[in-house]
Amino acid sequence: MHWWRTAPGVVDGGEGLMLERFTESARRVSVLALQEARGLAHAAIGTEHLLLGLVGEGGAAASVLASVGVSPAGCRARVLEVSRRGTTPVSGRLPFTPGAKRALAAAVRESLALRHRHVGTEHLLLGVLAADEGVALDVLTGCGVDLAEVRDRAFAALAGIELSPARRAARLFLSYRRPHDVHLAGRIADRLDDFGRAVVGDVGECDVLLAVVGPGWTPTDLMRTEVQRAAERAVPVIPVLVDGAVLPADQLPGTGRVADHVTVRHETFRADVARLADVVRYAQPGIG
Repeated sequence: MHWWRTAPGVVDGGEGLMLERFTESARRVSVLALQEARGLAHAAIGTEHLLLGLVGEGGAAASVLASVGVSPAGCRARVLEVSRRGTTPVSGRLPFTPGAKRALAAAVRESLALRHRHVGTEHLLLGVLAADEGVALDVLTGCGVDLAEVRDRAFAALAGIELSPARRAARLFLSYRRPHDVHLAGRIADRLDDFGRAVVGDVGECDVLLAVVGPGWTPTDLMRTEVQRAAERAVPVIPVLVDGAVLPADQLPGTGRVADHVTVRHETFRADVARLADVVRYAQPGIG
């Protein structure tokens, strides 16, 4: 049974959903949310599954989310990070979590407040954003988006305003070889975070790959694979030279787009990483 067939009163507070107001697109979101929950072997449909439904439905809310850089694949990856995959498939009807019920009720309230005669995917997105906390909000934050901006863009979409792509923070992947580079890579990641550059754990999600290069450096098979994956996605590679290393032009993998290298010294660490943050901006236009 889908939520638009559920009797009034299932939402917290005893509010009816005024189901006749929901558009076909909004109803499809619930079908996708159910499929996502089942696919992840989750026992209930939560706000994160509604979010996946909104991203995957392809309508107005999906356009809003795409304008801030939220893709179906990236969103699903973040959901898995936050809530993990279940171990046993759940049969039978899946209930909505209390948070998801509140989101659906909030979507109706948003529509009524705007004096709209329908509840579309934009209203559902506003309903998901209405909560003070929840898995969907954690997922969006993990995708590097500003929740207030998403809300503003949802209202703009409802007003018929054309959405321009948002300038979002760059997602970076650090590739390194030596065990003692772990600490240095961590320091670089922490400092880049201060500049709004998020470091991700999968090269498939990054905008720029940073190859940490030390003296006598030669790439391992793993590093070659990482650079190859970056090349397949047209992701630029920035060599980061540490401990007095020089640019090993003959050792860099032959595939991919190699951007300007950056030297990072311990004595000028903060200034060097600040320059690295700037190089990232120029290496991949359209991101911050």
